[in-house]
Amino acid sequence: MAYVYKSRFLDTQYGVRMDGDMVVIGDSPIVVDTDGDITIKERLFKGSKGLCEQLKRKEVNTEFITYDDLKRIRKYFR
Repeated sequence: MAYVYKSRFLDTQYGVRMDGDMVVIGDSPIVVDTDGDITIKERLFKGSKGLCEQLKRKEVNTEFITYDDLKRIRKYFR
């Protein structure tokens, strides 16, 4: 996934970015464990290509996003 390393594809205002030595989204630190699961504000999300696509990209490629990805994100942000 070479696009991950090219800033023109990343949402650096609202998406994942470096803030000092921490990785953050918005004003919240992100922790990625060894299984690829992501913790944001003490909420654990099962890591998936669709979740990463939603968190990182300016223009999301919907072919990577499953119904379960959408359901997990919607449930948290209600």
